[in-house]
Amino acid sequence: MVANVKTGKTLLLAIQNEIKARNFYLAIAKKVKNPLVRRKFISLADDEVEHRQALSRLYWAQTGTEVGDLPEGEDVQTPDVENMSLTEAIELAIEAEKKAVELYTRMAQETDDPRSQWFLEYIAEFENGHYETLTAELERIKNHPGWEDSEVS
Repeated sequence: MVANVKTGKTLLLAIQNEIKARNFYLAIAKKVKNPLVRRKFISLADDEVEHRQALSRLYWAQTGTEVGDLPEGEDVQTPDVENMSLTEAIELAIEAEKKAVELYTRMAQETDDPRSQWFLEYIAEFENGHYETLTAELERIKNHPGWEDSEVS
């Protein structure tokens, strides 16, 4: 397969977005007391780790090179969850997932490799699931104020 520089750069951006999303979900998880809600955000963060790993493999398949060192943890700028309400944080996460769906869908349309296309469409569907999960959680919090802070499991 001929290396696709454009796809490689887009994949690096996608990988960095997955790292950022993971950190963001972990920050949100720290903000809530309800163990069920906390676990939901930790689960979303875990999904982003899997996406990053899969995208790294796709990057190697597309370019023939390893991803290399990308910033992790504190080095990746994430929104300041401490200074926003949970509702604001979830709304921001919803928008990020919507953009991720659009990015992966566009990437799938631009690739000429059927396996990569299928994989990117699959990741887009997964991110759409995150979008739906977050939208449902936001509605739950709006309709049941204090749910996220109850310590009932």
